[in-house]
Amino acid sequence: MRLTGVYDNTAEKEGLIHGWGFSLFISTEHKSILFDVGADLTLLVSNLKELEISPSELDGVFLSHPHCDHVGGLSGVLKKNSKLTAFLTRSFPAPLKKSVESYGAETEILTEPREIFEGGWSTGELKGFHKGQEIPEQALVISSSRGPVVISGCAHPGITRIVRRAREITGKSPYLVIGGFHLGSKKKDEVKKVIEKFRAESVNKLVPTHCTGEEAIDLIREEYHEDFVEFGAGAELTI
Repeated sequence: MRLTGVYDNTAEKEGLIHGWGFSLFISTEHKSILFDVGADLTLLVSNLKELEISPSELDGVFLSHPHCDHVGGLSGVLKKNSKLTAFLTRSFPAPLKKSVESYGAETEILTEPREIFEGGWSTGELKGFHKGQEIPEQALVISSSRGPVVISGCAHPGITRIVRRAREITGKSPYLVIGGFHLGSKKKDEVKKVIEKFRAESVNKLVPTHCTGEEAIDLIREEYHEDFVEFGAGAELTI
């Protein structure tokens, strides 16, 4: 499995543009998936081109939740590939679903945990909150020879809750968790408690990005040492 940062708050490779949002390219022996599509379609398309990732080769787009920093670049992908499948949840607004279908792409509406391709599962909708509003969100879980890999968009339902759901689905402790952990507003003691829960769940490696927050990322780096992985647009992991 290969994970490539396409869109993030930081850029780890010269020639890539950074911006607030998240998108991750996932290549397995079975599928090529884009997890979320960032905020700006021009930036997304530019980074995909720089990384030599062609939208026409994608099998699907997996969208975690409908916030603009995760769905803003969608049309930039659909214009170049209308044959892919968009994996959404029922909480996505009807206009966005209709927009996907207007390009001729298929939509799969997910509510409960389900295997969506060989070795890859949606966690199903998990309820979360953002600024007092309910924000359901799904995460992606992919099996690997080292254990499950968990990919989170913003973790509004709570990143440790997502990790627990991944373990319930696979029966195994996650090997690696990557994406937005949504810890930017948390105090130091709260972040440390989250890290303790990662340890309790036997998570081997952490790759915090996007909305995790700089202070929280520093704490995770200190606590996880060599099992912390720096990441951003252009960074690549092979598992």
